[in-house]
Amino acid sequence: MTQTLALFVDAYRELNHRKLFWVTLAISAFIVVAFAAVGNDEEGLTIFHWSIPFPFVSTAFIPRADFYKFIFSTLGVGFWLSWIASIIALVSTASIFPDFVDRGSIDLMLSKPIGRARLFLTKFATGLMFAAVQVTVFTVAAFLVIGIRGGDWEPWLLIAIPLVVIFYSYLFAVQAVIGLVTRSVIASVIGVMLFWMAISLVQSGDTVTLAWRVTQEITVERRQARLETLSENAARYESERLELSEKVRAGDESLEEELAEATTKSDLRAARLIDARDELMDEEETLEIAARVNDWFHAANTVLPKTGETIGLLERLLVKYAGLTIPDDSDPDDSVRQFGAMVGEREFKERMAEALDESHSYLWILGTSLGFEALVLGFGVWRFSRRDF
Repeated sequence: MTQTLALFVDAYRELNHRKLFWVTLAISAFIVVAFAAVGNDEEGLTIFHWSIPFPFVSTAFIPRADFYKFIFSTLGVGFWLSWIASIIALVSTASIFPDFVDRGSIDLMLSKPIGRARLFLTKFATGLMFAAVQVTVFTVAAFLVIGIRGGDWEPWLLIAIPLVVIFYSYLFAVQAVIGLVTRSVIASVIGVMLFWMAISLVQSGDTVTLAWRVTQEITVERRQARLETLSENAARYESERLELSEKVRAGDESLEEELAEATTKSDLRAARLIDARDELMDEEETLEIAARVNDWFHAANTVLPKTGETIGLLERLLVKYAGLTIPDDSDPDDSVRQFGAMVGEREFKERMAEALDESHSYLWILGTSLGFEALVLGFGVWRFSRRDF
């Protein structure tokens, strides 16, 4: 325990000497000040004492507390902490493991009475301090701003701290193993950035193909409803034609013209019914393709860490438990074009949200991501334990 504590103390001292750490902390402080300066009132947006007429962010459209929560989750966490600050953190901590396994440093570490597995994992944990301190300071400051300016002391905002640290740990685990294997700072930075880009593409592919799948499901349902209506109409017109035909055969020649007209209408409805069946078959085939492609992306996404979706959990949790209201000006009757098909905007959003809740649950996002991280760290421990320094 003493050796572990000593490693954390050394890491804290090293953190204090990193200029990027203090630069990032200063930027976080500036963002919090800007966050506190912005607000909304009955007219729109406010900056300090100035009011800018902008009805879409007025208190009539979004409550003041929700305005601050929305800004915090989308810009504060979704942009600053999960992108800019994380990139700075990865660059700043890239030298930890290459320097750690450098001859001289590693000899001194291995001379201490501490197992190699414990040493590697402790060093990894100390590397997370950069992100943990940054996100804790920023989140607590934002929590105070939302409480003072928004009048809502919402403890669920603090869930951002573990979520962002977990998100960062996915990437830092990969960077640590690359640094351990290559002993190169540049290789670890480039490697983790390429990895981050690759998993972002897979996650985007999973989301986009899921949207395609949902669009096709809505389209198929509409085609099926249309086919049922056309089938009923065709049956009714055919029934009328048969009835007139029987009367004409019985000798009522006055109905021949009406029969010809009924036959034309019946043939037209039958042709429309055939076309509708063909269209339904085409849409069902497209749905099968969309489902198959989405299954491939989802399978790939399952075995990889979900960086974007882990950060996205914050907004989902705030909506569910903190009463966050996200502005939505869509009209239930409005239609939008999705993948070449016209679907209701509100219906698509609701169906997409249901699909995400079903296939991208909290347990799936965090469980599979942490499972991947455990495998990466397990490989790192195995490599570090068997390597001859």
